[in-house]
Amino acid sequence: MSAPSIPFYLLKSKIYISHQGTDIDTNYDFKAPFFVTVNHDSGGFPQNGFLDSVSASASGEKSLSDGEWVEVEHHLLMEDSVFWIVFHWCEDSPLSPLVGVDSQPNANNSFWGQRRFFHFEWHPNSHDLMLEAQIATNPDAPPEVDSFRVYGSTNPDGLIDPSNLIASVTETEFQFTDSEVVEDITYFYQITSFNSHGESEGSNLVQATPKREAVLDADREEFFVHTTAGQPIFDNLTLTNSGGMSLRFRMQINMEEANWMGGSDPFGYTWTDNNLQPESEFAWIDIEERRIQIGESDDNENYGFVDLGFSFPFYGNTFDSVKIASDGWLSFSNIIPCYTDTFFCWANKCLPYLWGPYSLLTPFWDDLTLIDSSAIYFYSNSDSAIVSFLNLHHWGQVDQGPYTFQTILTPDGEITFQYLHIQDSLYSATVGIQNRDGTIGLQVFCDEYHLQDSLAIKIRSSWVRVDSMEGYIEPADSQTLALTFDPLTYPQGIYHADLLIDCWDKNHQLETKVIPMTFCIDTTTSVEGADVGRPEKIVLLQNYPNPFNPVTVIQFTVMGGERKAADGGLSTADVSLNIYNILGQKVRTLKDEPKRAGNYVVIWDGKDDKGKEVASGIYFYRLKVGTYQKTKKMVLLK
Repeated sequence: MSAPSIPFYLLKSKIYISHQGTDIDTNYDFKAPFFVTVNHDSGGFPQNGFLDSVSASASGEKSLSDGEWVEVEHHLLMEDSVFWIVFHWCEDSPLSPLVGVDSQPNANNSFWGQRRFFHFEWHPNSHDLMLEAQIATNPDAPPEVDSFRVYGSTNPDGLIDPSNLIASVTETEFQFTDSEVVEDITYFYQITSFNSHGESEGSNLVQATPKREAVLDADREEFFVHTTAGQPIFDNLTLTNSGGMSLRFRMQINMEEANWMGGSDPFGYTWTDNNLQPESEFAWIDIEERRIQIGESDDNENYGFVDLGFSFPFYGNTFDSVKIASDGWLSFSNIIPCYTDTFFCWANKCLPYLWGPYSLLTPFWDDLTLIDSSAIYFYSNSDSAIVSFLNLHHWGQVDQGPYTFQTILTPDGEITFQYLHIQDSLYSATVGIQNRDGTIGLQVFCDEYHLQDSLAIKIRSSWVRVDSMEGYIEPADSQTLALTFDPLTYPQGIYHADLLIDCWDKNHQLETKVIPMTFCIDTTTSVEGADVGRPEKIVLLQNYPNPFNPVTVIQFTVMGGERKAADGGLSTADVSLNIYNILGQKVRTLKDEPKRAGNYVVIWDGKDDKGKEVASGIYFYRLKVGTYQKTKKMVLLK
């Protein structure tokens, strides 16, 4: 057998839904909606799928007592010789339905959920509902065909007619491209085979409506935002699909690294500790006199939910209660897939972890136990919620411990892990957070020597928030996203990040759009030192004079280029020097051209790009050389 190197058309698949099982699983609803996707193969596992999922459900006809086959139509033109047909319960379907199995207890048919782009997939532990399909041909039995005839028309009736013959191809050709089509008009096709004995009957009828691929346009190329006195700034980003097919997008936030930052994740969360950033000082909060006791002398237990006393933002959602586990973690979710016959939540894993608890905070995730001197306490008010774990030990290893640590949550979304007493130099534990389905996580460390007495780890949400990180835009339509630039507890300075927008249509993965963002948090009259930790590829000096009226001098140095000059000589880099007002609006472009390494002097005469004199006030000048950038502030006084 050999796989064909030609496209083929996947018409439909069938799914068998059992009608049995309601007696032993009260959640089971065989009429619950589901959907099916067709996925590419990646090393024997399903990879990204074709974007259009097909929804369906069983009818539940009483005459079909045991179950029924549900036919799912795909109509996909594919080139993969190996692919996957994947079954998914919808997010609002029962948590643990029985799928074609009715003789086992519910615990053996539990499902875990994973968000994939724009839907939620329920996957079973013990039943693999992903079917691998392979298309193959037999080279030993070629068809006895002299040629193929292709018929096409905008009218499906009587398609096999000489007037609709659009091509005749040889017996060795297995594809034909119809280039005489018009966008948004539906065409119908059939083929026949032809040899000396005549022409065969027509094949199955297929149809296609040509569409231009989706095109993502954004009304902003960059954001430059300035705030004083800790005030949040609000702005908008409008995305438009100027193409011909429906477009889907998903965003990530790529935070620029800084010397105080231990790491970040694609949602924009960052972490630091009092070693990297001394102002994140350790300050243990004793809640024993005013607390609620959660656990005592327990093992592998989780408690709650307990009321936080406020709404806590976490990975784009808000929560007012939390679950607390004796194994050193907290969760805002009721979906805990690791509690099954195979996986347990005491076995810490590195983050993100699909089988771990969802909406997870892990100050100290490991197989911990509470003995006589141990306790878990909880306290909350309108300003904070505190969970303290006192004198916990490793299960079965009493000599490892005790460990005393706490988690502090505040309404602005800040998370603090504090460690009062760590008895030994532990290397078996996970510290970090992950989102509602285990696909994004911020790992502080996993099974490393890091914890110590008087350590404070601070996790901050991103200083930029987008009201919707994913979406769907029809052709010729737009979607406006609300952006919030919030200083939160970030120190004053200038911060950089990239907003990455990944987008797809049904047939194409489009180029990722990158929108640079700069956020100036300025609570005094100076922003010096904001670029500490930035790779020194460029030098930007303070303008002189400053304040000035009406002319000032800006000097900068380019230390190295990123590409060779056209003449093969010294390397050059793309250099831009722009002036912005306090609202982040670009006022003047002073330089925007390739430059070789060297020292440069630029004069600004206090005018905008239209030659009009600007008003007195604070202005910012930003130098970008390739992927590196620096920003400084100046004052125009008239």
